[in-house]
Amino acid sequence: MLDPTNRNRFVLVNEDNRSVALEAWRDGIGLRTFLGKVWQQKPMFIRLMLAGAVTGCLLGLAYGLARTPKFSASAELLISNTTLQLSGPDAVVTQIFVENSLIQSAIELLKSSSVLGRAIDRIGLDTIERGLPKPRNISAVAPWRIFVREQEPSEAKRKQTALAQLRANTAVTRVGASQIIAVRGTALTAEDAARLTNEVAGSFVQEQNDTNAVITTSAALRERIKVLGPTARIISEAAPPSGKDGLATSVLMALAGIGGGALAIIVGLALTLFDRRVRSAAQLASVTSAECFGSLPRLKDSRGLASRINEVSTLRRSVMRRARSAVLERSGSAPRFVGVTSCCPAEGKTTFAASWAGFIAAEGSRVLYVDASCGEVAASSSSRGQGETQGLYQLLRGEAAPADVIRADVGPNLDFLPSGRPVGNIDVLWCNLVRAVNAISKDGGCFYEWVILDLPALASAVDVRAAAQVVDELLIVVEWGRTSEPQIEQALRSLGPMRDRIVGTIISKTPWSSLDSEMWSESRAARSALGNEGQL
Repeated sequence: MLDPTNRNRFVLVNEDNRSVALEAWRDGIGLRTFLGKVWQQKPMFIRLMLAGAVTGCLLGLAYGLARTPKFSASAELLISNTTLQLSGPDAVVTQIFVENSLIQSAIELLKSSSVLGRAIDRIGLDTIERGLPKPRNISAVAPWRIFVREQEPSEAKRKQTALAQLRANTAVTRVGASQIIAVRGTALTAEDAARLTNEVAGSFVQEQNDTNAVITTSAALRERIKVLGPTARIISEAAPPSGKDGLATSVLMALAGIGGGALAIIVGLALTLFDRRVRSAAQLASVTSAECFGSLPRLKDSRGLASRINEVSTLRRSVMRRARSAVLERSGSAPRFVGVTSCCPAEGKTTFAASWAGFIAAEGSRVLYVDASCGEVAASSSSRGQGETQGLYQLLRGEAAPADVIRADVGPNLDFLPSGRPVGNIDVLWCNLVRAVNAISKDGGCFYEWVILDLPALASAVDVRAAAQVVDELLIVVEWGRTSEPQIEQALRSLGPMRDRIVGTIISKTPWSSLDSEMWSESRAARSALGNEGQL
């Protein structure tokens, strides 16, 4: 029997040790806890991945349709160097090794204004302007286009712009360590790309020939020495390419979709890492330093499926059995006063308290369920007491007898005490509840083994601390994905010495798809045990 005069059995919690334990968990990131949170949020990751993949595919399609089609063609030139060697009375023309500096000089000459200008003259200025891709920053190449309404560009400016465009769309590289130079030209059409490349290559060969021709003014001598020194010849002309440059639109969509999905998963992992809302039993146990009895599935997720309803019933029964066993381990005398609260209102504490009271009563114990939520929403089992003027408040203030306010037999072995009409302050009157329960037992009436109080949320911690005068153990219900670690820590700090009376925690409203593997294993084991008992 409870002794209202000896309720101060508090053991102060070492806040320093508790904070050290919590910080150690955070300093180590808690890989197992983090993976548990990731597993708990599988639906979110799936949705993020699908949304990222779809967004990436759409962006890839938009880019593929909006990009300017480009075609590139390549031609190859051979750079050689010949010299005249005298051997007695004979002279022999031979090729000598081409140095890297000579190859580099040829590359720079190919990109020079002299060669490209010769190519523009051979192709035509209009063809160059029409066939080459326009630069993205037109003002950098042709700043006068901003003032096109004021004056038209001159021929010299047009040629300068065409020269810059041609240089930007012509690439010259050396093929490995050979004496071959590859010229690659880009245009808006395949035919223009091949023509542009061949004209640039031809202009370079012509420039080389003209350079060698001006060594001497003697025509006879020029014919004899024109093959001497560095020379270039085209060994592979450019042909119109068969396809556009870049990746195909379908490949772009696939790559963009994969990248978008991967990026979405990375974002999800980052959000999970920095998200401190409670989503796993290990996380809740680390924050509260109390045992977490498990997760209660969200009821609406199991409607319409008989198999899920059975699973939910088994899981809820397993969680309630854990909570009852923990209270029995810590409290040996009857009646046992157990308070059920939560950090914030509407987290499912009232539903659990009413269900838990019915579960214990169904097991054969006499239970008194007390609506001590001070005006909060009552459970379905207490709906008949809503709006009553007589209840807990009147009983504590001595304005009503227990037989007048306690509703007997609302369920098997279950009585109910509504909150009644709130009147005044009852902080110092909670011991009257113990006296009333003891008086009922002495009168030969119903002997309560359990008194379960549906307390207010910890947001109004002063009411919970006032009820600590009669509460032996305290259960905290936390809604999945709603309550954060800072909120829980603040609520626990506000409890003061009553924090030591926390017997355990429960996660409510857990999505069906977020139940961890341990809960599934226990559910299957429990159902298997029940099946074996039925067969026996």
